[in-house]
Amino acid sequence: MFLAALCLCGFAEAPVKWVDFNASEWALKECLRYEQEFYGGDSGYAFADAVAYLACKNGNRFSVKTDRKNLAALVKKLRAGEKFADLYPKSEYADYLRTSYGAVLSATVGDYIDPQTGERAHGLRCPFPLAAGHWYNHYDDFGNARSYGYKRRHLGHDIMGGVGTPIVAVEGGTVTECGWNRYGGWRIGIRSDDTLRYYYYAHLRKDHPFAAGMETGKRVAAGDVIGYLGVTGYSSKENVNLRSCSPHLHFGLQLIFCPEQESGAKEIWVDLYALTRFLASYRVTAVKGDNGDYTAANQRVWA
Repeated sequence: MFLAALCLCGFAEAPVKWVDFNASEWALKECLRYEQEFYGGDSGYAFADAVAYLACKNGNRFSVKTDRKNLAALVKKLRAGEKFADLYPKSEYADYLRTSYGAVLSATVGDYIDPQTGERAHGLRCPFPLAAGHWYNHYDDFGNARSYGYKRRHLGHDIMGGVGTPIVAVEGGTVTECGWNRYGGWRIGIRSDDTLRYYYYAHLRKDHPFAAGMETGKRVAAGDVIGYLGVTGYSSKENVNLRSCSPHLHFGLQLIFCPEQESGAKEIWVDLYALTRFLASYRVTAVKGDNGDYTAANQRVWA
């Protein structure tokens, strides 16, 4: 877990001191399953709020045994006609969890246009960051030690894969960084439209790191191909591969509630292992063109 200072800036009624995102893959999947049941009704159930509800009930220590019991009790009451707003705990800690979990998950589930039917649908609309048909593996490495430049913790999630694997935007937004960084190598930074989330994709491929036309200021949609997996970085000289690592994508998610959190000691980074496992059920197909670049073929357009 990673604790970081968090300023209010009008985002919630009660001050929030840190963001500690511990949701399990199981909880994310089950809360989405019931989202499909209650969507469009008047229960007040919402995916991100339901995950925060479980965090309230389990003390932010997720376990399948405890969470299954608590979620089943919640669903039973909602089916009986009770309202989520009346069932959600009333405390500053509960408000904090609703704020922090909402900040991470608010864009993950929603309306989109099904690429196969052309009809409006509701559900998971943020894809896994590696395109379909390409191998990968990963484990929870958030917080591991890093030493290049200075001693620090790893504030992202590494996904191992093959060089050249197309990388897609998990959420749409505006490209704020696109170039070389001595730590991340060739990297892309994307700020969400609501400005709460900043996505960081690093160690992109040597010589051909970015999708065609990718540049600072460009608007991208969720599922767009933005670059290619590689192993660059750890050098002040551009276009250099790491010597001590296998090819991988460094995938990071930073929460930004106010300007003071954009850089420095107050940055808030999230452990993404469970979330990426959850997103793996939706992978975008990328088709290779004659110029060697890939484009998305089946992405879900947000409605």
